[in-house]
Amino acid sequence: MKKFLQQVFASTIGSFAGLLLFFIVTSGGFFVLLIALLMSNTTPKIENQSALVLNLTSQISDYQKEINLTSLVSENNNILTLREITSAINKAAEDSRIVALYLDGSQGSINSGYGTLTEIRDALANFQNSGKKIIAYNVSAGEKDYFLTSIADEISLNPMGMMEMNGLASSQLFFANAFQKYGIGVQIIRVGKYKSAIEPFIRSDYSPESKIQTTELLTDIWNSFLENTAKNRSIETNNINNIANNQGIISSKKAQELKLIDKVSYQDEIVERLKTITNNETKDSFRQIDIKTYLKASPISEDYQNNQIAVLYVEGAIVDGEGEVGQVGSSRYIKEIRKIRQDKNIKGVVARINSPGGSAVASELILRELQLTAQAKPVVVSMGDVAASGGYWIATAGEKIFAHDTTVTGSIGVFGVLFNIEDLAQNNGINNGVVKTNEFADLGDTFRAKSNEELTIYQKNVERIYDLFLTKVSQARKLPIERVNEIAQGRVWSGISAQEIGLVDEIGGLNKAIEYLNEKLVLNNKYQISSYPTKRSFETELLTKLGNSNINANLINKETLVKLIWESNSELELKEILDNPYKIYSVLPYKLNIK
Repeated sequence: MKKFLQQVFASTIGSFAGLLLFFIVTSGGFFVLLIALLMSNTTPKIENQSALVLNLTSQISDYQKEINLTSLVSENNNILTLREITSAINKAAEDSRIVALYLDGSQGSINSGYGTLTEIRDALANFQNSGKKIIAYNVSAGEKDYFLTSIADEISLNPMGMMEMNGLASSQLFFANAFQKYGIGVQIIRVGKYKSAIEPFIRSDYSPESKIQTTELLTDIWNSFLENTAKNRSIETNNINNIANNQGIISSKKAQELKLIDKVSYQDEIVERLKTITNNETKDSFRQIDIKTYLKASPISEDYQNNQIAVLYVEGAIVDGEGEVGQVGSSRYIKEIRKIRQDKNIKGVVARINSPGGSAVASELILRELQLTAQAKPVVVSMGDVAASGGYWIATAGEKIFAHDTTVTGSIGVFGVLFNIEDLAQNNGINNGVVKTNEFADLGDTFRAKSNEELTIYQKNVERIYDLFLTKVSQARKLPIERVNEIAQGRVWSGISAQEIGLVDEIGGLNKAIEYLNEKLVLNNKYQISSYPTKRSFETELLTKLGNSNINANLINKETLVKLIWESNSELELKEILDNPYKIYSVLPYKLNIK
């Protein structure tokens, strides 16, 4: 598929890529582009009796994502940050021009984590408490759609739509048999019986420990789902469980009969309802404004330059060096944290972590800078959908840790994975000769399996880093190291369970963490939010790949541009996290994909 997309890009953009890039990066082209943007930068107007619209298919991230290939070619370019959504909803609750909120699921389903959705639900509850209506509509709905929209005053589903209500599941691919078949060797070193990130390479099924932790994690998230949806719809949790156990997928009509929704309606009927609410019956549609436009028309007033709370978004895989788009590069974050520490106008810091971890060394380097910053100004941690392994390592810098009840956290463990192609090479007539000065000079040789002595070297390093991890958690959480070792072992916990065992202080989202600093610093709500790290543009990423900004546009051919685009489009995959010179990692036991 990737090769196909590369060919498509090469054929479609190759003819004008050089000209386009030249236009952007040259001063003349940039000046013309800037003039065009300024001319289009008009402030929109909010009409009285309007409905705020949240498109449920919006791509939601903690931080404004840097541009990569996915966002360039995606048909859905409606990208919003979580804070944009919650700020707009909370502001609209007090805005007399906004009379309702429309949760529009006409274009598809939600693809965000339960932690993110919980924060949006909190904002929706605040909006609802202002006395304004929330109207929700879906063509079809899954559990995540229903988790969010169940708070609405009126929930409608298309007559042809279906509702999935079959519980939660997480699947995992295992490659051990395939590796054996093709002669790829895998040797592992790890500490923590639940640290199962390497199990896909050495097993053909879940280990008992991995199955236990995954089951308990899904159960905690499902219980949160049941509690919230049942409360909002005045339905017994047992009734929802009965649907999940006995039916799984139900028609819109059946969903109405079971009181999961209020109406079975077409979208035009929802439009008519909103036209009535917005007093716009004579027009083709209702008065409406989307989140982005609303914030542009009614920006959040933050004029307190001297009193800032910095929010550091630690979002993505933690890697060594600068990192690419969507990654947490230690070198880059160290520089950003130093900026925060040295800025006298920044009074406190919230480290917003949404990461499964990654390089243990990179995690330690980032932690160290946050600890130094904590000596100068208070640092607290807000956990998003996931803050595990290296993500939790960094979280130990916080004097207080906030998490959602559904946050995936913990995974306090360390592992190493060593691949070799000894059998593959020999089976194909390839031999590898080595000349060396010392016994372990070829320690990194991938053409052979490691000896017991070599594995011992790696094992000692893994154990050393695990002991360091335990010590940091013990000191930060004020827990005996023996107790930390019991709850560590690489095991993942939900936010609610993590609070019970002392890994998390309070259940709450980013706003709760910010409010904590507001009260602690006695800012009396007179503060400004500043976001870090500084956003990098896609063009900057391309120029970085080329080495510097001194580009001869005539030398850029279509193959070069396609290669650069692909390299700049880093997704969260284990293969990228494993690109680490130390071969030691602290990462989530698996790429959690809850369905």
